[in-house]
Amino acid sequence: MLPGYPYSILNSLQYFLFYLLFSVPLTLSYRTSKVLNFSHSNFIAYGMYTAIFLHGLAGNQSFLVAAIAAFLAGGSIALLNHLAVFRPLEQRRASPAFVMIASMGLWIMYNYLLYMLADVAHAFTMKNFISYGRIDYADIPDLRILDFTVDHSLLASLASATAFGTALYLLLMKTSLGRAMRAVADNPALAEISGIPREKVLRFTWFLCGGAAAVGGVLWTSFSGTITPASADAMILQVFAVSFIGGLVSLSRTILGALAISLAENVGIAALNTFFGIPTSFRPFITFVTLLTVLIVSPPLGAAGGLPYRFRRKVGGGR
Repeated sequence: MLPGYPYSILNSLQYFLFYLLFSVPLTLSYRTSKVLNFSHSNFIAYGMYTAIFLHGLAGNQSFLVAAIAAFLAGGSIALLNHLAVFRPLEQRRASPAFVMIASMGLWIMYNYLLYMLADVAHAFTMKNFISYGRIDYADIPDLRILDFTVDHSLLASLASATAFGTALYLLLMKTSLGRAMRAVADNPALAEISGIPREKVLRFTWFLCGGAAAVGGVLWTSFSGTITPASADAMILQVFAVSFIGGLVSLSRTILGALAISLAENVGIAALNTFFGIPTSFRPFITFVTLLTVLIVSPPLGAAGGLPYRFRRKVGGGR
């Protein structure tokens, strides 16, 4: 590891990529479905444990295999949530608060189910799946640049985030399905009147978002020293903070939110530790100070429009 600030900057990049892969699917799912989904952390957790079960039970050491399996698992869970819970509640005209509470129930249910699956796997193999070590994937090499070795987790995260961002941009901007997704997100009623199959769009969106978050979970298994069923829950507040900075509607501002939170958590806490002796365990405190500052100084879309809105008002003469 690099000491001091160089390591903090590198760690910021790593967490930025994680938060991007975790938070952009949350923003996209809310933007399209208007469901504030607290079970989003389950997609990440089940992605982690898809990789863990493949590694511990089948001896898999391929990141690609784990990522594909996790994408299918996370996408299937998200689609099942929509079909079995969110869609029936929408048909009954349930309030957004009621749907949000239902998602919290799903979150609790999936958490206990994951603990049960880990216990069953332990009973058959006598391996500890409740606290699993980091996975070194054979198809992701470390990269050595001069005297510095770039960890394979950072390489995999960078490649995955780049691929996801490029694919999502092409999907939303260059395909008819992407235009349909944007239409449903902007005005669901008008989209249906225009002949866009809203239900099909929602199903695809949920599958895509659940799968993408699950792939992020696989990446976490190549980075974290210890993975537990609660690992995703430990990050979900940061994930929501990032998405909320983006107003839960803007993908570009969600990416900026991921950058802001990752820098605050790593470079910010390193500076506070160096100059004021504040322990690094205060990292979550830094996260939410950043969030509150953004909300007060420059609220996101849905709460006065955020910084771009304020900038346009100044340029446009207060329109």
